[in-house]
Amino acid sequence: MKKLLLMCQLLFGAFLMAQVTYTQDWTATGLNNWTTTDFVFSSTTTANQICGTTGGTIRGNRYSGNAGDFTSPNIPGNNQGLVTMSFDYKVTNWSAGTVATTAANLGTIAVQYSSSTGGPWSTAYTVNSTNHVVANTCATRTVTFSPSAGNLYVRFYVTSAASGDNYYYFDNVTMTQGAAPSCLAPSAITLVNTTATNANISWTAPPTPPANGYDVYYNTTGVAPTGATVLNATNSVQTATTTATIQPLIPITTYYVWVRSICSATDKSTWTPMPSFMTLCVPVSALPWIENFDAMTTLGAGIVPSCWKQITGTNAWTSSNATASGSSPGARSTPNYVRIQYSNSTASQLWTPGFTLTAGATYEFSFYYHTGGTDSSNLGFTGNVLVNSSQSSTGATNLGTFITATQGTASYTQYKVYYTPTATGIYNFAVNASSNFTPWYLGVDDFRLRIAPTCIEPLGVVAVGATGNTATISWNAPTTQPANGYQIYYSTTTTPPGTPQVTGVPGTAVNYTILGLNPSTTYYFWVRALCSATDQSDLSDPVSIMTTQIPATLPYIQPFTGPNDFGFINGTQVNKWAFGSATGNTGNSLYISNNNGTANAYTISTTSVTQAYRDIFIPAGTTIANFSFDWKAQGESSGATHYDYLRVWLVPSSFLPTAGTQITAATGRIQVGQYNLQGTWQNFSNTNLNLTNFANTVMRLVFEWRNNGSGGTQPPAAVDNIILRVCSTDTPVVTVTQASITHNAATITWPQDMGGASYQIRYRPVGTTTWLPTTGPITVAGVLTPNNTYTFPQNLLPFTDYEVEVAAVCNTTNIGGFSNNLFKTKCDPTPPNVTVANITSTSALITWSPLAAGAEYELQWREVGTPIWWPALPSTPQPPANTYLLTGLSSYKTYEVQVRNKCIGSTTFNPWSTSQVFTTVRVCEIPPPGLTITQLNPTSAEVVWDAYTGPGATNNYILRYRKVGLPGWTTVNVSNNTYTITGLLELTKYEMQVANVCTGTPGNFTPEYYFTTPTVVYCPMHSTNFGSEFISKVTAKPAGKPEMINITAGSAYSDFTAVPLKYIDMVQGSVGNQIIVDKTLSSGAKAGVAVWIDFNRNGTFDLDERILADGPNTNLTASATFTVPSDAFIGSTDKYVVMRVAMAKDAIPVNCISFTDGEVEDYTVRISKLPAVNTLNQTDILIYPNPVKSILNVKNVSKKAKYKIYSAAGQIISSGIILNNKIDVSRLINGVYVIDIDDVQGAAQRKFIKE
Repeated sequence: MKKLLLMCQLLFGAFLMAQVTYTQDWTATGLNNWTTTDFVFSSTTTANQICGTTGGTIRGNRYSGNAGDFTSPNIPGNNQGLVTMSFDYKVTNWSAGTVATTAANLGTIAVQYSSSTGGPWSTAYTVNSTNHVVANTCATRTVTFSPSAGNLYVRFYVTSAASGDNYYYFDNVTMTQGAAPSCLAPSAITLVNTTATNANISWTAPPTPPANGYDVYYNTTGVAPTGATVLNATNSVQTATTTATIQPLIPITTYYVWVRSICSATDKSTWTPMPSFMTLCVPVSALPWIENFDAMTTLGAGIVPSCWKQITGTNAWTSSNATASGSSPGARSTPNYVRIQYSNSTASQLWTPGFTLTAGATYEFSFYYHTGGTDSSNLGFTGNVLVNSSQSSTGATNLGTFITATQGTASYTQYKVYYTPTATGIYNFAVNASSNFTPWYLGVDDFRLRIAPTCIEPLGVVAVGATGNTATISWNAPTTQPANGYQIYYSTTTTPPGTPQVTGVPGTAVNYTILGLNPSTTYYFWVRALCSATDQSDLSDPVSIMTTQIPATLPYIQPFTGPNDFGFINGTQVNKWAFGSATGNTGNSLYISNNNGTANAYTISTTSVTQAYRDIFIPAGTTIANFSFDWKAQGESSGATHYDYLRVWLVPSSFLPTAGTQITAATGRIQVGQYNLQGTWQNFSNTNLNLTNFANTVMRLVFEWRNNGSGGTQPPAAVDNIILRVCSTDTPVVTVTQASITHNAATITWPQDMGGASYQIRYRPVGTTTWLPTTGPITVAGVLTPNNTYTFPQNLLPFTDYEVEVAAVCNTTNIGGFSNNLFKTKCDPTPPNVTVANITSTSALITWSPLAAGAEYELQWREVGTPIWWPALPSTPQPPANTYLLTGLSSYKTYEVQVRNKCIGSTTFNPWSTSQVFTTVRVCEIPPPGLTITQLNPTSAEVVWDAYTGPGATNNYILRYRKVGLPGWTTVNVSNNTYTITGLLELTKYEMQVANVCTGTPGNFTPEYYFTTPTVVYCPMHSTNFGSEFISKVTAKPAGKPEMINITAGSAYSDFTAVPLKYIDMVQGSVGNQIIVDKTLSSGAKAGVAVWIDFNRNGTFDLDERILADGPNTNLTASATFTVPSDAFIGSTDKYVVMRVAMAKDAIPVNCISFTDGEVEDYTVRISKLPAVNTLNQTDILIYPNPVKSILNVKNVSKKAKYKIYSAAGQIISSGIILNNKIDVSRLINGVYVIDIDDVQGAAQRKFIKE
């Protein structure tokens, strides 16, 4: 005992004496026992890249977020003391090697240590973007850490930034270790076992076991504990031995565990980690259990749901959502399933979770599997089902084989096995599968485990056969017949209905025929056994069959504008027939598609043979038929060898083609043709198809597509507008449509032969011997509608008896007998041409022609613009007469006349002719027409009217006019038909009339013609540019009136006519008036000035009204002296004349013509009369203003003065008392009035003008 104690003390002393001392500078070539995964790091001696000037440096490239490690060998001498480690490092861009990487692109460098190269690894230090030294030379870093007991490994673990592509360099690693701690850590922590809720671990004690045992710490985060970590009952276990049980744990959860020694309450070792582990699943106890993989979000090789386990043989089981294709079975319940691939020579297992099963109970385990097809390219899988008490094939029981290498599936197939455990416990099931190189994938889906039912569903259910309305199914006889028989469910979808359609099938039955089905329809059938009133089986697996077609009858016409009546034999072919609108000539059609009808396209790499067919009954005695269809198919051919094409067959209805197998020649089969190399629609037509061998039988028309899987060109086959019919030459029953008969056309109709006959038509006038057309009968093609028609193209004679005949034609030369029908065309409805002659002031002669045969006529007339038409009296003359004298008209009136006809015996008139318009002769008494004004000015009007040259004409006229409201006329005798009225007032309304002067007697005056004189409007005038040359000041110095000065900046045009401060006052007839215009000119520029005053206020600046014309010159001022005409317009309150001042560069301005450079300004000029000596006695009664607009002032009267106002005709207009010396005359119309004033101071009579 003393020797043993001494040995332990010696060993412990030796341990305490050991410590790490390690140096590595990679002077020697190679990695010097360091390792790297995937050859990331290697040694380099390239100058400018190594740390230092000689030797080697370790370098590795990482990029785009990838990681890499560089791991040391075991560093000897570890005593668990504090290790001090220093190293040199740098990071450069990969593309250059000598350019320092930026901090942002660094990523991280973790310095880690562990007691095993397999981990777990603890991080002692991390270089990141915040502490990295950006340089192309090496920097030195020093880190410290306390390793766990046992071996010691360190590594550099680098991860590049997502945008980085870097070289990472390491060199000059040194490690030293301090004295061993007083409390040593345990080592070799091992997971003994785990369940769903606990785990057992063990470890090796240090050389001197701790006096107070051990702390076990665990979590699910992976964050290592420190000396300051608080331990409690939910995260730690304390034990005095080298084993511990950790509980309770969460099932299917990853845990991390650390252990430390407790030498005393104040002396504890460092934490020693162990590899992480995952707790197991809780066994499934609730049944039934199902799994369809559809909840999985992460898919891939080796990825299976939680609690499942896959064991890789040659290849791993793979979770997938790949859809069905030529190389993939797809999912049974979308979107996910699990599959194993080809060449899996060593079997792989797919293990389910564990299930708690009871001894003696029978359980049913099932799943669906699918090879993707039954052809040779999908054969080669071998598979069986295992059961075991763990997810391992060791010691497993084989429950049965579900597939052999010679078997394939056309769709997902369910496999069921039954298992009765002898002991209660936890059990797992597995699918164990292998394969050779031939197939693609084996898919599995929709797993289920349940307690085996006591009533088993019928097995071996198959579809035996079908007719157009029935289907027969059968099933295997069960060991025990169900006491209550069977129920049958069926549907046109893969979903069974909620209730059975067939009940009461006896338990002794093993087959049944379902009635009342639709033809050409795929049905799915399920059978359920009823073992007792309360015990029934599941539904059997579905079986399907298509009912046959009800044969079509001739004629058979299928344009696919309605439902499709073709059956498809597609099987599992990738390229298959479809009906839809992806292509058509036009609309829908039949076509080959590789995506269920979405597109008219085929997969050229997969062999396919598929058929579309229609059964047609051929009547007895049928020999020759017309057969046609539209088609297109590009496909593939090479010379005379064809690979991808469409074939058309006629076969007996007893022969049903098989998908994947081409139809071959045999007795009773006719190949109509083979078609390809046409990518656009073509038409096939055979008008001489011999159907003798099919007479009085059902014939099957088949369109077959074949492609060889090794090339080809889109599109594949498409078929449209199929027609099969037998032609008949029976004489048609023709009808002449009475409502269609016109004077030159008619429409005939007859029943169209449904066999597609065409027709010949001939016709002629009754009584003639030559049939028309003389070139031969008219050919009319057959139509697809029940009736055929022909309309003569307006080439018949009016009012003529015709006979017409029609005959049916088959195959161009086989002409049947002609029919015969009579009809008569109508008279020509074309309105005649109407002429009017011999027009007088009261009559006109009407003539119409040509006259249509078989017609009678009607005439009507009226004055243009009146609503009522008048008939000819006593009646319209009838053929051969064609004239009518229209009397009782008025002079110089415009009339219109029309004529129409109707066919004899008809009650309906034909359209009227176009109106013939005429005007009766004008006599002198008629007022002259055309009175109008050709030119209207403010003070004048030029008048014109139509001259009278008829009987009694003198070429003399009376024109009279007046201001509206005045009683008297101004009368003018005029010797021609135009006159200019002068002396008018501006903005005043006038009326005028004119009359012919007949022989000695005036005629009637025209109705009043009203017009209003306009105001004065001056022409526009302006410059374009005014920046350098413009009018700067205008000065007007009128004689005896105030001068006006206007200083302005430049503008193109300025209007000062409405600015009272710029008004210019002048006196009529005054002399010595002066105008001065100051100019602003650019250096050296010349300008001309012109000034006008519209003295007569006629709206134009006449040449004799120009008062200044100067230049062009460089003078800055232009001036002139002028005289105001003695007849210049005297201004009133709002009617004045205008002065225009214009200055133009390099020219004297011309009135009304704008120019480029300069300025135009307009001003108002008020002209007044010379003051006259007042001859009035200022004490007399006076009125003013005169003329007056609204208020007439009365002066020198008392407050009781009275007044009376008379019109020019002497009529009293108004009377009353003068209030406030004012009388309101605003309501009087314009004109001259007389006012009588009666006052105590005397009486007075005055005349005034109301404006």
